[in-house]
Amino acid sequence: LEIAHLRNLQSVSLLPHPHLNLLTGANGSGKTSVLEALHLLGLGRSFRSGRARRLVNDTESACTVFAQFADGGQAGIRRGANGETALKVDNSSQVTLAQLVHRLPLCLLDPESMDLLDAGSKPRRAQLDWGVFHVEHRFYPVWLRYQRALKQRNSLLRSGSIGRLESAVWHREMAESARQLHAFREDYLARWQPQWEARIAAFLPDQSLSLEYTPGWDVALPLEDQLAECWERDADRGHTQMGPHRADLRVKRGTAPADEVLSRGQKKLVVCALKLSQVALLQATGQQCVLLVDDLASELDALARQRLIDVLAASGAQVFITSIEPEAVRPQLDSTGNSFKMFHVEHGTVVEVP
Repeated sequence: LEIAHLRNLQSVSLLPHPHLNLLTGANGSGKTSVLEALHLLGLGRSFRSGRARRLVNDTESACTVFAQFADGGQAGIRRGANGETALKVDNSSQVTLAQLVHRLPLCLLDPESMDLLDAGSKPRRAQLDWGVFHVEHRFYPVWLRYQRALKQRNSLLRSGSIGRLESAVWHREMAESARQLHAFREDYLARWQPQWEARIAAFLPDQSLSLEYTPGWDVALPLEDQLAECWERDADRGHTQMGPHRADLRVKRGTAPADEVLSRGQKKLVVCALKLSQVALLQATGQQCVLLVDDLASELDALARQRLIDVLAASGAQVFITSIEPEAVRPQLDSTGNSFKMFHVEHGTVVEVP
């Protein structure tokens, strides 16, 4: 892994362990920036600031991240301070962002992502679709088709009576792509369920929690008809209120939403179970995933940390963990019996610790 001019990482080159990696260092040392570089390489964007100027070192015009894969392939990204982006995958620069994402599946666990249960439906829907995207390659073109139709309908909603006359064609387009998206999601959920049950039992064995998926409209009725019927209400609001873009995935304890009955620490473990069960399903399909775990010790007691590290060690994925204090994580890593590498990060330099 090579990183240049990303935040305070001027020139970093490291050979990670194929499985477990621990990065330690004080706040502001650059350890989270290493995870940010990997996130940029795998998803084309940071999980921190969306502004390219903040991502690029103040004295430089661009940052770059390059990785060599165990299978001999390569991937690289160059992000200019002006926002321009250049991608390269396996020696080809004629690639799309979707191809980059397929090449390096990434899963992030950081303090902000722990708000998944408390937030609105958008991040939960995105998390569901992350999994579907990686195991069902027909999903993305259909998703794009639906998004284009949705954008057209929303535009027509704001154009008054003329828009309603033109809406029928987009209602048909939305209904057809919505049916396919719903089928992809349901199939994925059926495959995901056993992995979820195993992970939540490992993290919270004393809780009985379930996943509840709502598709975003009444699937017993034609969506095309429902869209036509709610035209006036949608026009008043200026946007489409039903369809796959309103789907949600909730964690429940009985009939109660988990975010209303669980503690902060328990909710963090639920989010870990959600994401790591998706990783397990992805790995079961023969694909490899990279896990980014920022500030692992945050809000977790020693028992919870041990349970999380045990699952990470058994995942088969390549894992990058950050921690301010090595002793908050290293003993638990040692107890798994797995080999791992440890790196110390200080003032933007990364040094492997023997």
